[in-house]
Amino acid sequence: MKITVLGSGSAYSDSHRFNSCYLVEASDDRFLLDCGSDALRALQNADVDPSSIQKIFITHMHADHCGGLPAVLTAMHVLGRKEPIEVYIPFTQLDFVSLWLDNFFIFNDRMSFKISLLPLAGGEIKLSDCVRLEFVQTNHLVKYMELSKAAGINPVSFSVVVREEGKKFFFSSDLDSLDEVKSHIRDSVSLIEATHPSLDEIAALAGERSGVLYFTHIPMELENDGEWRKKLSLEFGIQKLNLVQDGQVLTL
Repeated sequence: MKITVLGSGSAYSDSHRFNSCYLVEASDDRFLLDCGSDALRALQNADVDPSSIQKIFITHMHADHCGGLPAVLTAMHVLGRKEPIEVYIPFTQLDFVSLWLDNFFIFNDRMSFKISLLPLAGGEIKLSDCVRLEFVQTNHLVKYMELSKAAGINPVSFSVVVREEGKKFFFSSDLDSLDEVKSHIRDSVSLIEATHPSLDEIAALAGERSGVLYFTHIPMELENDGEWRKKLSLEFGIQKLNLVQDGQVLTL
């Protein structure tokens, strides 16, 4: 299994960290986890052909995780893609995404390939005899529930476990607390977002040194000279964090 970090930045991307976007290659499967606002530029920067992607999984409907979807699909059309693609959307917002893409004139009758929008819910999706994905619902969006209800939506968010013949990769996506997913972190190669958990949680996890752990979704405050990084060093004694970089490849 190979994971290419296309975008490791927080909601505010910059010149060296694009929004959330990860290319996973497992057996004959090649898919994206998230498709943040600058995903097309991230693909181009990593010299990845958008038409080579078979599936896209969106963990939740924040722009830094899904905002690049129209541009990526349009690029596939411009490049003359013929193979159909499956795009998995959090099940409570599937109708919205369908209408959203229509408003970008991304109609199946117009595109050079078929786009299938499918509901993403908790549980397992089997891609092949060798590759399985498990989606774990998280509490990242619960804090917005009152506003969401007023707007008539019911948002959900997910972490992802990817399994391939005994290998296990865990992508947390955005979280409310690391306590939600610790059971997955301990026995897998894990990519953990570092914007929303508290510094106490990040310090505790970094200090455990159990399993193979990387941090992503990096805010400016956590870069080498950032405010959070200094606090982790002075208050928690954490001198080193395993932060991924855009373009980095993890191999299991």
